[in-house]
Order: sequence, then structure tokens, then C-alpha cells
Amino acid sequence: MAANKIPEEIKKHRPGPCTEIKFINGHYYVYMYQAVQLPSGKWGKKTGKTIGRIVADEGFIPNKNYYLYEGTQSLDEITVLEYGQYALIGEMAHGILASLERHFPADRACQIFAYASILYANGFAHLDQIQRYYEQSWLSQEYKTIPFQMGKTALGSLLDDLGRKTTRVINYEEDTIRESSSAIAIDGHAIRSCSDENDLGEGGCKFCQLKGDQVNLLMGYDINTGVPLFARMFRGSCNDKATIEDLADLYSFSGILFVVDRGFYSKKNLRIFSVNDNSYIIPVPSNTGTFKTTMTGLQYTHDFYYRSGKKHSRIEYTSKRISDTEHVYVFRDIDENEKCRFNYLHCIELGKDGYTLEKLEQSKEFFGVYVLQSNAALSAEEVFARYKKRWGIETLYQYLKNKGDFNDLMLQDYYKEQGFAFITLVTAQIHQKMLTAVKALNDRTLSVHDVLLMARCLKMEHRGNNWNLKNARKRDLQILERMGFKPKLMISGS
Repeated sequence: MAANKIPEEIKKHRPGPCTEIKFINGHYYVYMYQAVQLPSGKWGKKTGKTIGRIVADEGFIPNKNYYLYEGTQSLDEITVLEYGQYALIGEMAHGILASLERHFPADRACQIFAYASILYANGFAHLDQIQRYYEQSWLSQEYKTIPFQMGKTALGSLLDDLGRKTTRVINYEEDTIRESSSAIAIDGHAIRSCSDENDLGEGGCKFCQLKGDQVNLLMGYDINTGVPLFARMFRGSCNDKATIEDLADLYSFSGILFVVDRGFYSKKNLRIFSVNDNSYIIPVPSNTGTFKTTMTGLQYTHDFYYRSGKKHSRIEYTSKRISDTEHVYVFRDIDENEKCRFNYLHCIELGKDGYTLEKLEQSKEFFGVYVLQSNAALSAEEVFARYKKRWGIETLYQYLKNKGDFNDLMLQDYYKEQGFAFITLVTAQIHQKMLTAVKALNDRTLSVHDVLLMARCLKMEHRGNNWNLKNARKRDLQILERMGFKPKLMISGS
């Protein structure tokens, strides 16, 4: 009897996904099956062992293979799963999974996305913790038919592959760069290595602050959309300016406006930032001849109003051409200058060490001052606005540090660390998707953290052949639905 001829009264007793019913010698037997990738690249089905039979009046009657298939005795299986935050992440960030599937095999793409989703939902977790999170989450049902593992060994292999076989990773990141607005900020984040034999762990500029060796995570993101574009790990002692040449070798930057901090300032980097129709905006370090020459006899000649959200500031500025294509701009935020003067005077009144009227007199003209060098074909107002947008990356790093808790990297292998940089990138991309969705609510009382807590309350409980939504509040469901996520009240297990 063909599968489509199986009576409905029999089919309704099918015990779960990844099972099929076969009519053999007058009986209905249930077999487990597994999705497998064929040599052609297409996906097929591999039938496994019989796990029981179905009798119309009695339902499903399991055999001993059923309990092996379930992986546990039926009385001890997990029947309540973390649902809301994972289903929400899956809905908000489905485009990221689709991008991963364009560059990786389906099972590997889902494995990467599941790993990143767990880190995003729970904060940083070590490799030996991920399996438990996975088993207790709705992800274990969502990807039940897809052949990948989430144990420590499997994830270690994943990270190693991502760090060694980099073509797919680079192609994925190249695509994000091509899809960007072509205005890219680059900055670094120091992570404590927590390993005595780390290939990249070294004492760096934040050794005292981190109380140990560090590795440096360098990340690029789109200053206009906030989308993280690429990520790379470097040695702890490697300063920012020494990383640009490596990035230029990895990625085909063309027509990009680089907006970077003064730590990247060097003659070599300025040349790299200028080839292939690229351009840059960068602060001039105070120890350079360009800075000293520019600030000598300085007079502000123009002004404009800068608006960011509800904040309005008057900016006075002057500019100086230093080559055929390059200008140095000096901007002073009048409001910021006055605020800094007030705060300095307050510190003097409190008697804080190092604060004197003499030092105030020497420094007051530099409060709220930005000295920027650029070869971009932009007005002074546009140069200032683009640079101010760069500070959006600090929001991303605050998430990594405080919410994501990406502070203690207990990996010691170069390849696994580069692989983890990619996982961090995907996690940050999920964060950006969530941030955009929450901002679209136009509710200043709600943060991403608040929404995730709402979603976390939603559980799925397995009863009979169905998963049923539990612990839901009407108000929470309404907010989540406004974000474009409508939790399922019941999901069929058959």
C-alpha cells in the first residue's frame, strides 16, 4: 500500500517527525528516517529501523527501538521546551539564515545559526554548555530532521572548519559588504583569552584592565544601517593600525568610505584606504606634524547645526587643504565645549586631584574639538555627520561586553578562534536585526532585553501528538505580534 493510501485513522497515530508508516503483510509498521545529502548535492531520505506498529483501535505500540530512537526513556524525555526567544530570533533573523544557506550546506548553515542563536539568547557560553541549551530549546524540534550535532566535539570541529576552510566565510562576508551602503566603520574589541597556550593570546594595551592576556576582535559594520559586515581575530599585542593590511588582503574593498578611529592612522593605511576608489575619514593624532600645523593660529570660519535624534548642536569649523585630494577639518561642538568646561569646574570645586584652573585655561579650547582628515568628496557637514555615526559601533561592543558577555574566550587554537570570530559576527547580526525590530515599535519603554525576556516566558509543552503554547500573556503576545512575530498556539508533532 502506497504511503498516500495509509488511512487517516492510522496516520493520526504517527508518533512524530522523522517517522514514516509502511503497510507490510497486513500490518502498519512505523520506521524512523533521516535526511541525508546525496552525492548530487540534493537531499534525500534514508530509512532506518522500525520503532513500532500502529493498530487502529490501540494507537501507536512502540518496540525497544523506539526508546533508542528517542535517546531516553519516555518517562524522562524533555516535554517542556524554551520556545519564545528562539522562535522570535528565527523570525526576526530569517534573512541571516537564508544568507548562510547560500554559502554553506544546509546542515552546516543551520548549525551555525543555531549556535549563534543560543549565544544571543543566553549570552556567552562555553562549548560544553551548548548541547544542553540546544536540547532544552525549541531549536531541537525546529532542526530535528537536519543532521547536525551540537556537542562539544561537533562544535569544536565546526569552529576549526570555519577557521581553516575560509572560502565560504570570506564569500559570506564579501556579500554583506557588497550589500552595504559602502560606508564602513572598523574597530577592535579586546577579549580576555583565559588560556595559557593561546595562539593569539598576548599581553595587550588592556592587560591591566582585563587582568590577563587578550585577543583582539576586529569588526567592521555599516555606519548607516548598523549591520555588522566582517570579523577577524588578531594577536593581543597587535595594535589596530597593523591589522588593516591583513583585512585589505582578505576582502575586495572597492568604492568604500572607511570611517575609523585615530588608532588606525598611518601613512600606509591612508594609502590602503585610498586605492580602488576608496576614501576615508579619520581623526588626526595629536602627536603628528599635521595636527600641530593645523592647530597653530587656528580660527573658526564657518558653522552649522548638527542634528542627531532630538539633540541639536551648533558646530563651528574650519578646513585646510593638505594635498590635491585631502583636507583636514577642525570642528568644535559649542554645546559639548561648554558642558566639558562646567564639568571641569565642578571637579575643581570638589577638590579632585589633577584639576586646576591653570590646566583648565590650557585645555578649554580643545573641549568638544574634532580634528578629522579626509579625502572623501563630501562637504564639511557630511564629514562630521559620517564620523559621528561611527560611534554606533560602540553600542555593538557594549552589547558584546555587557549583554553578550563575550569577555572570557577559553579557546587556545588559532583556527577555532577565527571560527568563533565568524560565530560572533552572526550573533552580532542577529542583535542588529532584533534592535531594528524593537526600534520600529517606537516605544521608548521597551529595549531588546525587555522583548527577549517577554519571549523567554513562552514555553512549548508536549502532550499527545501536539506541542502547546504555555505561560503566555495577552499583552506580551500583542507586542510580539507588532514586531511581526505571532507565536503558534499549537504545533502538531505528527
